[in-house]
Amino acid sequence: MLTASAAEPEMTAEEFEMIRDFIHEKSGIFFAENKMYLLKNRLIKRMASLEIKTYKDYFYHVKYDTSMAEFKELMNQITTNETSFFRNEPQLLSFSDEVLPLIIKSGQESKGQKSIKIWSAGCSTGEEPYTLAMMIIDKLGSLNGWRVEIIANDISEQVLQVARRGEYSGITMRNVKPTILSRFFDKDGEVYRVKPEVKSLVKFSHINLSDARQMSMHSGFDVIFCRNVMIYFSDEVKRQIVRGYYNSLKPGGYFYIGHSETLHGISKAFKLVYFKNALVYQKEAVTSGASGRTAGTGTKSVAAIGAAEGAAGGARRAIDLLSKIKK
Repeated sequence: MLTASAAEPEMTAEEFEMIRDFIHEKSGIFFAENKMYLLKNRLIKRMASLEIKTYKDYFYHVKYDTSMAEFKELMNQITTNETSFFRNEPQLLSFSDEVLPLIIKSGQESKGQKSIKIWSAGCSTGEEPYTLAMMIIDKLGSLNGWRVEIIANDISEQVLQVARRGEYSGITMRNVKPTILSRFFDKDGEVYRVKPEVKSLVKFSHINLSDARQMSMHSGFDVIFCRNVMIYFSDEVKRQIVRGYYNSLKPGGYFYIGHSETLHGISKAFKLVYFKNALVYQKEAVTSGASGRTAGTGTKSVAAIGAAEGAAGGARRAIDLLSKIKK
């Protein structure tokens, strides 16, 4: 009698490349050569439930499923959804204590245009957008006169279902302070339910970030969060996605990526702003005098410094070239 491990199908290099390239084409998610074992393990249980014996047969099953139902299930299997409330506190502090006050000040000075629009891209099970909603409510004290909209989306329908329920327990709650628990959650046994005033600010929807058409439907954002999401994409897809984010931001809007991520080699469109709590990318305002949306007092722009140095270097090269031509 075969053991469970002996019965598992082996993945050939050809099968890995077929499935990997299909996933990359359809979602932008890329598995490097050393991730074959990971991809294999993510698919074994799904193939067993479908009684499919080889990875090649599974590839054709996904590829020719015109309903796209199996592709959605494939995304559920391969995406990693490790998250928690108030994750990476320094970045969140820079949002609540530095960026958000600038947005609020701008809204107060714009003759009635009191609106805050946030995008949580790759929101997983919803902890990030709900955290942002709690911070906004806490900062404003009351939503009186303010229109707050948080768009949160993910490629996995499975995690979106969890997010919409807004019910949490266990390790995801580890960073939530008691005062936040009592104010924004209803407790039922070991389960914490996000209160309606928080849920009402967040709209969850499905998105494939590598789909330029879907990305183009998002616009007018003050802040975009896409933290620890682009690490799964190839550089080509990252560039496409970041262009989409840039176009979706208002002039002066801010862009958060993971604290260990960088746009180096991906995009030069944003300037990097040094806030007290974190480094944040910014889409520069149309005019330097745009109220409340340019870098605050004491911030420094790496892009501005780089541009000045680049211009000086370019001038020196031009002078050297002209001197050689005259000779």
